[in-house]
Amino acid sequence: MTNKTSLFRRGGAVALALLLAACSSGDGDGESGGKKRPPQLVSAQAAAMEDFAPTLLALGTVTPSQSVAVRPRADGEIVGIAFREGDNVRAGQLLFRIDARQARAAVAQAEAEVKGAVAAERRATLDYQRAEALVAKGFVSTAARDLARANAWSARSQIETNRALLQSAQVQLSFLTVKAPISGRTGELGFRLGANVRQGDATALVTINQIAPIHVRFLVPAANVQQARAVMAGGGGSVIVRDRQAGTTLATGRLVFLDNNVDPGNGGVAARAEFRNEGDVLWPGAIVDVLFPLGAPVQHIALPEGAVQTGRDAPFVWTVATGGPKPPGAGGADAKGIGGKIAMRNVEVAGRLDGKVYLASGVKPGEQVIVDALARLKEGDSVRLKGPPKPQVAGNAARPQSGPQTGSAG
Repeated sequence: MTNKTSLFRRGGAVALALLLAACSSGDGDGESGGKKRPPQLVSAQAAAMEDFAPTLLALGTVTPSQSVAVRPRADGEIVGIAFREGDNVRAGQLLFRIDARQARAAVAQAEAEVKGAVAAERRATLDYQRAEALVAKGFVSTAARDLARANAWSARSQIETNRALLQSAQVQLSFLTVKAPISGRTGELGFRLGANVRQGDATALVTINQIAPIHVRFLVPAANVQQARAVMAGGGGSVIVRDRQAGTTLATGRLVFLDNNVDPGNGGVAARAEFRNEGDVLWPGAIVDVLFPLGAPVQHIALPEGAVQTGRDAPFVWTVATGGPKPPGAGGADAKGIGGKIAMRNVEVAGRLDGKVYLASGVKPGEQVIVDALARLKEGDSVRLKGPPKPQVAGNAARPQSGPQTGSAG
């Protein structure tokens, strides 16, 4: 029994020693027993040149090109409304009629007073003419003639006074017929038929927004103001707005305004772009994505957004040298490409747009750049390539969340 127990203990000690030796034989790089890491299965894409212009990405707010709150300019009861809420109206079109009976009476009275003043002036003029004829014969004194002349002048001035009063009464009458000051779309009614309105009412009768053309306001960072000025001096460039949810292009317009100072609150300069807005695709108050090219397109290396990684000192990509023999074990259904060793390559980013990153330097056209499995790669690894990655889907640019961003920044 004792011999068996001793033999069992010796066998267990040998097994434990073998296990510890096996665990300590590997190194930190994943090699064991002198064997290297197996080739990683990755996808790569050949670097290709595409046109890219430094582009400002910003949040924009759709605003009407003109907005007028129509308010009453005279007191009275609304007796007629000549449109429906939400209608498109033309400048000068009738909107409201306010009770005008008292104003018409005032106009009639002013007209009668003008006629009376004209008759009085005619009588005073005749009196002066007679006095002028009789003063030479000695029948009328010079003082009487001078008085007649003064009465004639006073009568003429009374005509002008009464005509001014008539014009004032006519203006007051015109205020009781409310017309559209601009062309645009009407909003909700502030007062209904039969309501009494006053000149000082804070509530508008209706608000009219001109939405064709329409404007989109956004911020240009102070660092990009000179570029934006150059674009506006050249005709306004091409400003694109996109739907924030679907990412689809809604309209294309041009830059028409840059403010004259940098806002200390947000560090940007207010800008405004104008759009024809055919079909009313843009609506006041909507938040949209703005893409504003800040220069002419230039050829750059284009890669998928995920191919560029953030390094300690600079962004980088993984490149792979192909054309050599396949590494051992590269066969199989997924091994559609040849093998090769990878290398880390620092790059300079010119900008990002629509799910792509555009490089200013670091990669040459035609070089193979790895676009997936990036987290598992190490310098000097061998890889085997899968088939070509799926084509990029346009219109999937990262949308700005908190303010303007520039595609020209790295």
